[in-house]
Amino acid sequence: MAFIEEADYTVLIRDEIKNILLEDYTPAKMKRAEDMAISQIKQYISGRYDAGIIFSATGADRNDYIIMIAIDCALYHLYTSIAPNKMPAHRSERYQDAMEWLKMIASGDASSADLPPITDEDGEVKPSVRISSKYKPQNNKW
Repeated sequence: MAFIEEADYTVLIRDEIKNILLEDYTPAKMKRAEDMAISQIKQYISGRYDAGIIFSATGADRNDYIIMIAIDCALYHLYTSIAPNKMPAHRSERYQDAMEWLKMIASGDASSADLPPITDEDGEVKPSVRISSKYKPQNNKW
């Protein structure tokens, strides 16, 4: 079963706009845009949160914010492939907002995300450890 359901779109986009976007498209192209959006989200959240649990949820168990971001990203990808010059400003702004939130998640700045963390075999939350240096790897000053 797909993570994004047909009814999810009615909250964020009117049917006539969706039909315009899909005028020359098949359901397979819509599914491809959704898959691209989900893959994009997974790239940002999988370091801290269990993307498998998040995207295997169905119905009311799905995270509403992740659904919204996935739809915003999918619609953005559809607009850019069909008519980038006809993209409404709010669509681009929503996509940028989604990307900013995902970057905050990836960097650990968004501590209020209501997502399941990655756990080990015992069910304990895996700590996120980051090792960094102020010097780039090619600039060895020791």
